Amino acid sequence: MATNKPKSQNSLALHKVIMVGSGGVGKSALTLQFMYDEFVEDYEPTKADSYRKRVVLDGEEVQIDILDTAGQEDYAAIRDNYFRSGEGFLCVFSITELESFAATADFREQILRVKEDENVPFLLVGNKSDLEDRRQ
Repeated sequence: MATNKPKSQNSLALHKVIMVGSGGVGKSALTLQFMYDEFVEDYEPTKADSYRKRVVLDGEEVQIDILDTAGQEDYAAIRDNYFRSGEGFLCVFSITELESFAATADFREQILRVKEDENVPFLLVGNKSDLEDRRQ
């Protein structure tokens, strides 16, 4: 008789998502909201943080690994390594900062250059919609 034992962390499929975008656009805030259901107002620049969570995808329990990358140019040299490992990308911009939206095209180009695949999953996310009065 088969039993419904929970799968161990190691036996679950793992999907790696990379958060990209300019500094201060809210990549970490979105990640922490997804991971812990909490909103963080204080901004502390990220170097790179990794989070793992079990989710149900297409009816199957899987693990999602989210790499929250640094938006600052200081870390541009290590981005290629992050991009190589990603299966999908969330590119975040702030609606309050037009430059962050313009930078999304550069992030897409960098990812395509590294991945060499035009069909890599890439989602564009406009963040900080609660600050509509400061939209640019």
